[in-house]
Amino acid sequence: MSRWVRYIGLLIPLLGAASPWHVLNAALLPFIGGVVYGYFTERRRGVVLAPLAALIPIGLVLVYYAAVDVARLTRFFSIFPLFVGLWAVFWLLFFTVGAVAGHLLRPRNR
Repeated sequence: MSRWVRYIGLLIPLLGAASPWHVLNAALLPFIGGVVYGYFTERRRGVVLAPLAALIPIGLVLVYYAAVDVARLTRFFSIFPLFVGLWAVFWLLFFTVGAVAGHLLRPRNR
């Protein structure tokens, strides 16, 4: 079951993808998704893979916007490349920090 709940952790950041609140989109929801992902990860290796796992929702957001309006997405990349890069970096950072926090909060079997 924990594997399926981890996938829900990957989907949580997608809830704010179209939100006008940048704090919610780039920090809070990726952090909450990372906590869910890390809490239900049984091994440390899953937490180490959290940055790679965070690339999945980032890719889904970019594919969604590419499917909706390719011209607008390419124009946005050409005008605001720093903003797009920072958005991806913050999403990766907060998801990874959340995954580490969730793994540390997980009760240990002794």
